[in-house]
Formats: sequence, C-alpha cells, structure tokens
Amino acid sequence: MKRSSNPRLLIFLALSLFYIIGATSHVWAHGGNDHDVKPSISLPDVLAQVNGTDIKKSSIWPGLTKTVKRYKGRGIPLTQAQEKVAAKKLLQDKINRHLLLKKADTMGIQVSSSKVDGEVNAVKKKFSSEQEFLKELKLKKLTLKQYQQELKEDILIDAVFRRELGEGIKITDQQVKDYFKKNSLQFSSEEQRRASVILIKVNPKAGSAGDRKARQKLQKIVDKLKKGGDFAELAQVHSQDSIAKRGGDLGFFTKDRMFGPFSKLAFKLNVGKVSEIFRTQHGYQILKVTGKKAKKKGTLESERENIRKLLTDREIKNKSHPYLEALRKNANIKIYF
Repeated sequence: MKRSSNPRLLIFLALSLFYIIGATSHVWAHGGNDHDVKPSISLPDVLAQVNGTDIKKSSIWPGLTKTVKRYKGRGIPLTQAQEKVAAKKLLQDKINRHLLLKKADTMGIQVSSSKVDGEVNAVKKKFSSEQEFLKELKLKKLTLKQYQQELKEDILIDAVFRRELGEGIKITDQQVKDYFKKNSLQFSSEEQRRASVILIKVNPKAGSAGDRKARQKLQKIVDKLKKGGDFAELAQVHSQDSIAKRGGDLGFFTKDRMFGPFSKLAFKLNVGKVSEIFRTQHGYQILKVTGKKAKKKGTLESERENIRKLLTDREIKNKSHPYLEALRKNANIKIYF
C-alpha cells in the first residue's frame, strides 16, 4: 500500500525510514512460499535514551524483521554483523523521528483528525475498494488506528521541515521549465492495469495425472469465485506463489512489463473481471483485473505546480541532514548496543 503523495515523500527521503507499505509495480516473477524468517541477533529491551525517554527494541523490531525477510527473499541473507548495522540504522531513524516529533510539539504544531482522514482517503483511492485497503493493512500487521497515527506523525514531521527549512526557498519558472525539459518522460506513462493472480503449480514428475490434478484444484477455486468467493482471500489460502499473502496482488504494470499470457489477458479484460484458467510454465493460473490507468502525457502547464513542489522538497531535503545533526547535537542521546 502506498502512502499518499507529497508530505510523506519528503520524510522518506530525509529520514530513510524503512516503511514497505506499497504495491509492487515491477516485472512479475513467481517465487516460492515465504518462510518465517526472523533476525538472529539479540538486542536489549531498551536500545537508547533520548532526553530521558526510552527507545525500546519493540519500536524497531518489526522493521528489522522486514529487512531480514527482504534480503532473505532475494537470496542474500544478512549476516549477524549486517543485521546489527541494519538495526543501528533503524534506531538512528527512530531517534530522528522522536526528536522531530518533540520539535513539532515545542513549535505548537497540531494536526486535525479531518486532515488525517483526508490523507487516509487519498491512500484508499489507490485501491480497488476499501476492503482491499483494509486487507493490505492486515497483511502489514497494522490496524487502521495505528496507520492513522503514523500518518499523523508524518504530517507533523513534514510541517517541522517546511516551517524550519522551507522559508526562503524560491523556485523560479525557469527552474521548473528546465526540469520539465530534462525529465519530460517522467510525467508521461503508458496505459496500465492492476491485477491479482492465483497460481496452482504442476508437479513435473507427476506427468499428465499431476497436470490434471492441478487444473482440477484451480477449477474448484473458480467454482468458489462464481459462488461469490473473494479472490484475495482465496489467493491467500490456495495460491502457491510468493505474493499469495497479499491476495495475489501484482500492482500496476504496463503491457511490456508483463510476459505474454498476462499482458494479453490483463489488457483485454475489464476491471473486476476474472480470466479463464490458463497454463504457463509455472502451472495453472487465473487473474483478476482490479485497476486501470489511462495513458498519460504530461505538459509543462499541467505539471508546473508538481515540479515546483518537487524542487522545493529537494531543497528542503538538502538542508535536512545538517538540521537533524543540530537537533541531535543539542539532545542527550545514549545508545546501549
């Protein structure tokens, strides 16, 4: 799940936070089932103190677990020394975040519930339905309340950066024009589809009987769909690939970013439709089209304000490191590992 556009972009760039909420949009490749991978290092319950406030292990452990799983999934598992480096990076991000939130409090910055709700609604629009949004939260082990709290903190931090570092930044029309000229392709895109998939693998050693068994198993799933079954839920239970846990969601993709059978079906079907069973080298599959984006060609006029914001954020980012260093220098920070 992606967070909404600008304020968070600046925060991610400035703090390098390890959030992985977001749907994939890269070339689809099947993988094996995820295993229960956990960090192997031992950390104290209290990792650090910042001006007398404890930073606990529990605040970074989920992020560290995700990092370990991500590298394991790429076939390059982290050593204990590398896990410790990752943990220290997460801790530094947590300390930065703590200092910035305290700064927001000192400055009297407040965020209304309506502002947070607006940001949540902007995120929901990136999903085919509210149900899909809530399922993604569940997969990320977040409640709606926890997600709202994260968004609130992000907005507070963004406000600190903009008030402290944004004043005096002036982006000229020529700068905007030059950026668009050099990066015009960035503002255009081909037609895109979003789809989810269910895969039932075929055991190559089982011959025609194995082939038939796999197809029959998928046909039973199709029958459940025809009776009103939920595609994402059925994918989580039955699909035999690495994205089953997120309901088989492939994210958005262009026609050239997906191999033949998928492209042909995904760009042929209407949103909400499920394909017939088809065979690939991976096994028997079905897909459901869950979203569509039209081809886009941005112009200087249509993108002017977006570019101005982007260039402003870049300037703020350039100032953020020394600003954070100053906050840290004036804080009493003790690290225990």
